[in-house]
Amino acid sequence: MDNNRGRRAAGSRLIAFLGLAGALTFAFAVSGTAAEAWVGPPSATTWGETRTFGSGLEVTVAQPHAFRASDAAAGHRPENQAVTWKVTIKNDTDEAFRTTLVSVYAKYGAIGEQADRVFDNTQGAGSGFEGSISPGGTATATYAFDLPRTATASLDLEVTPDPFEYEGTHWTGPLEQKAVRG
Repeated sequence: MDNNRGRRAAGSRLIAFLGLAGALTFAFAVSGTAAEAWVGPPSATTWGETRTFGSGLEVTVAQPHAFRASDAAAGHRPENQAVTWKVTIKNDTDEAFRTTLVSVYAKYGAIGEQADRVFDNTQGAGSGFEGSISPGGTATATYAFDLPRTATASLDLEVTPDPFEYEGTHWTGPLEQKAVRG
């Protein structure tokens, strides 16, 4: 008899949880606070292109560059190629944009393997954005990732300004082989 009572109690808790989850989902959908989409076509974005949100926030990702990581770099393996991207955010909104939640991810290759982040403070690479951007202001940060040397033909950098407010977008293309910086 105790087993049945325990099962009924667990079942009641599950039903209550599912009801609460459904109510929260409905409230979220009705409130209109879903992540804001990009303005413009949903096609692949290439290096140097700017994506603008309906709020006026703009994000641009520059052409990636190979660089030689210093001995003090964290996240870099000597057999790999360190790569940097400059990410620029322009705030054409009416309020300061807090950069705390800006997320940047790099993937490589045909199956989109996740690249490891590199932090190389001696070269100003990898620390990301800090603080906020005033209305009308612009900020640029350099992000660095570690890739296998043979995997630089197909790169994908995703930037999400704030996962609670904005959708992320992807910039794609190859790493052009030029002189290595650093």
